[in-house]
Amino acid sequence: MKTMTFMRLAAAAITAAFLTVSCQEKNPSVPGGEGGETPGAPAYPQTAMTFTVNGEEIPVGKAFADPFNEYVLFTATPDASVNSYEDAVGADDIEYLQVMLLPQYIGRDINLIEEPQSIYCRDNETQTSEIGPEILTSGTARMNFNEETGEYTLLMALEFTDGTKVGVNASAVMSGETPDEGNTITIDGKPNPLRAAFYLEDSGQTYLYFTRSEVYTFDEMAEMALEYFYVILDDSAMTGEEIDITTTDKYFWIGFTDQVNGTQSDATSEDLAGATGTFSAKKTGDETYEMSASIAFGDGKEVSVEFSGKCVSVDYQPEEPNQFTYGGYSQEIKSALVDKSDPDIWHIYLSEVGGLETVGEFEEMWPVHITAPAEGFNIGGIGFSTYKDGSLKFEYEGETWQWADDGSMTGTLEAYLEGDMLEVDFTTYGDLSGHYSGTAVIVE
Repeated sequence: MKTMTFMRLAAAAITAAFLTVSCQEKNPSVPGGEGGETPGAPAYPQTAMTFTVNGEEIPVGKAFADPFNEYVLFTATPDASVNSYEDAVGADDIEYLQVMLLPQYIGRDINLIEEPQSIYCRDNETQTSEIGPEILTSGTARMNFNEETGEYTLLMALEFTDGTKVGVNASAVMSGETPDEGNTITIDGKPNPLRAAFYLEDSGQTYLYFTRSEVYTFDEMAEMALEYFYVILDDSAMTGEEIDITTTDKYFWIGFTDQVNGTQSDATSEDLAGATGTFSAKKTGDETYEMSASIAFGDGKEVSVEFSGKCVSVDYQPEEPNQFTYGGYSQEIKSALVDKSDPDIWHIYLSEVGGLETVGEFEEMWPVHITAPAEGFNIGGIGFSTYKDGSLKFEYEGETWQWADDGSMTGTLEAYLEGDMLEVDFTTYGDLSGHYSGTAVIVE
């Protein structure tokens, strides 16, 4: 029998049932352990550094606590030979249990049916699997932290749909500092760090958007975020008071967009569409807001948001860095020159070396050299196919990109020149690309 046979998981989904076995032995790391019996306490193992499978104890060989983005990452394995969680997850023959937990869940019992967490297992029979409510009949977990010793203790009591009962009691000292508690967005019971928030104030209404995706602008969120939650409110509702969407007379529009599955959930004050829940929102300062929402949409989607902090304006666009990229490696552009001595064909030189002032100095430093018809400036984008005579070309590191009759080379240029202010964007859609906006030496 494998040491972690609890990985033989059933696939049937069964409704939640709390596993309520009393804890009878003293164990300060187990809730209820110090005072003897605590009726209704989860059946966490009493013996430290132990897995239990249907009552059989299996020693924990190693345990690791690590910071992982916003999570506390806890890994336990029966194999005593590994030296880090990377060793465990990177091997093909090491069994382990791994839990990712947000810091705000530390110090309390978690019903894994009602509040699913990111839990992963691997054994030599079934390989890697995720443990979720669909394969549990009951499950509780708890992570404790001892401030004096810096030790984290993971406690788990699970019962799978195939009848297997599993427990965990393992401790480890974290390799780094515990991530700070942060804002969260919980989707269908699964909590996630809330990584981006955006706002718009317009015509007496406030628009707020929240997502777990790592995006930096509203456009990125709309195009690339996995999902996002949004709410539109009259400013009169921005008081911080909790509002029940089923009884309020205030205007609202709440929604959740799932861009992975292409679904949309909505509820408005005019049409709840079967939704229930509450929310509160308040502006707390310049671009700072508080938002708390727990919404069950009529289509079954459930979303909760807890947020306090700075939002980014939907109009924000970051400045693009002055740099060019060749072969995947980027260089800052520190000098620029435009040679207009030929009235028909102009030359742009861009270099990572600062302080260059003549064409000769640029050419000695292997610059990006762009040749383009003068008529191609200040008109928007132009491409190699527009100038099949080769008058539009890019050169760098001994390579040349320009129109090829077989269509093997593509490239576009957008260049604007007003006085000595140059803005240029160029790309070959592969090897070479870049952007520059700033002053340039002008040769006429």
